[in-house]
Amino acid sequence: MHAAFAIRNRLIERFGVRAEHAYAFPTRERLALAEPEELFEVGFSRRKAEYVTGLGRSDLDLNALSVLPDADVKAALTALPGIGEWTADWFLARHLARSKAWPAGDLGVRKAVSRFYGQGRDLTTEEVRAIGDRFAPFQNLTAHYLLAALLRDT
Repeated sequence: MHAAFAIRNRLIERFGVRAEHAYAFPTRERLALAEPEELFEVGFSRRKAEYVTGLGRSDLDLNALSVLPDADVKAALTALPGIGEWTADWFLARHLARSKAWPAGDLGVRKAVSRFYGQGRDLTTEEVRAIGDRFAPFQNLTAHYLLAALLRDT
């Protein structure tokens, strides 16, 4: 997770707009103008860099997704190259603030749930997804707390 935060921070500093005390996260339009090689330079894999620029350049109206049910949002997002279920779950959590969003397939979430609920073993995505039910309707908030606790303990 430390590597992911470092890559995210380099992305924000390179493509975001500097405000007085911090950088704004890069806009979709700014990332659409980037070349995959530029994203590779900040730490993305070449494939992920292509996916990010592809999403930025797609005609999908991300704001229009806010009125759709979770399943329809996931279907629209996962139809794009490189966007999987856990990415769609994070979109539901971060962009749409859906309380039940539970990115069970995310490696960090899986590690956190395994650490605190796995009784010494690594849990599968399916097991993590099932454990998420106990946190309803606050899976999104729980994921953030679990990740924060994992970071604190590492």
